[in-house]
Amino acid sequence: SSLVFGRTQVRAQTDLLPFLKPGSRLLIVGGGTGWILDELVGFRITYVESSGEMLALARKRGSGKNQVEFVQAPVETFTSDGHDAVLTGFLFDNFSPDRASTVFHLLDNLLEPGGLWLFTDFHHQKGDGLWQALLMKTMYAFFRLLCHVEAKQMPDVSPLFRDSGYTADRERFYYGGLIQSVAYRKP
Repeated sequence: SSLVFGRTQVRAQTDLLPFLKPGSRLLIVGGGTGWILDELVGFRITYVESSGEMLALARKRGSGKNQVEFVQAPVETFTSDGHDAVLTGFLFDNFSPDRASTVFHLLDNLLEPGGLWLFTDFHHQKGDGLWQALLMKTMYAFFRLLCHVEAKQMPDVSPLFRDSGYTADRERFYYGGLIQSVAYRKP
């Protein structure tokens, strides 16, 4: 993805980090290699990743100046006490709409009232440009083939946030609108 998007995916996620309060209990789900840990200082982090290979890479990076608990588990099986903030970077693009809804509600239950959800993912809606549609179709075909991603298109999770009463502290789009980054606040 870095060949196509360069550092845009990283910037879309790190632009949200100033919304976090140091010392917060932060849940990171699907963090992959753990590069985001290098950007964080002073948090109590639970780092949930289903891939053993990705979790091993994240552990090698270390926890920096954070307290990190690394957990290998599919998000659907993860249970925990409440968190002040949740970070999902390019997580929901992996799921079918039904599974995305299940994961959303599970994470919503793990986030304390008034908590912050830092959401970054691909964003494509009908009516967007032709190049976005072609790029998304190509990406999903590629990732279904190589990574066994179940989704065939990006599920629209914005109604889940809206229907659950979340408000957006900030929303930005990157890469011609193809990447969305939102700091959501739970009621």
